[in-house]
Amino acid sequence: MDNTTYIALSRQMGLQNQLEVVANNLANVNTTGYKGTDSLFSQYVFKLDQNERTFKDKVAFVHDFGLVRNLSQGVFNYTGNTFDLAIQGDGYFVINGRGGAENYTRAGAFTKNAEGFLTTMEGRLVQGTNTAPINIPADARNVVIQGDGTVAEPNGRTFGQLRVVRFDNERELKQVDGTAFRTDAEQPKAVDRPKIAQGLLEASNVVPVTEITRLIALNRAYQETARMISQEDDRKKKANDVFTRPAQA
Repeated sequence: MDNTTYIALSRQMGLQNQLEVVANNLANVNTTGYKGTDSLFSQYVFKLDQNERTFKDKVAFVHDFGLVRNLSQGVFNYTGNTFDLAIQGDGYFVINGRGGAENYTRAGAFTKNAEGFLTTMEGRLVQGTNTAPINIPADARNVVIQGDGTVAEPNGRTFGQLRVVRFDNERELKQVDGTAFRTDAEQPKAVDRPKIAQGLLEASNVVPVTEITRLIALNRAYQETARMISQEDDRKKKANDVFTRPAQA
């Protein structure tokens, strides 16, 4: 077993995966409500067979076993659009996902479809507090979405209230796409007093400068690991030449 090369290759594979994560973060810098991710690494210790080598030590490989999501709130950008909404503090909007499953999102870039229902830009219905979609009649004027999520007109006519939920463990949320999540681990709990801002959108919480710095560092680490593998290969070739060279008389 060539432990040096295997260890270097495990490190290189981990770096490659991390490069993909950083590249995905950078690609979503301008994605509304996007939460940045990072790789989780651990040490995988392999115990050598007693007869495999002289020194009975252990070999530690690099193992990336998952992703961790940055749950911090992104900055709010003013748009002035009636159906652009942002949640201040905890909470997720509830939207209808594929197959009837509930999805949860912080991306509040909504619109009204031809039937008058409030939807995401992809056409997914946005749920009200009774889990039914919110319908806004064609004759509605100057629609106001209040801080608690109530959708109404200034004259007092209401059309429903947005459903905002929270989770005891947000880490259990699984990403469906860039900004939508789902979970089977726990039931969502209603946010008693949501704080919704109209005419604002929560930006991605990815910091471009930080991700670019990480990208440069990862590329350098990848190149250094590749160089080490190449040097180790040269060392083995030289060692093999020495051992196989015929003895001089």
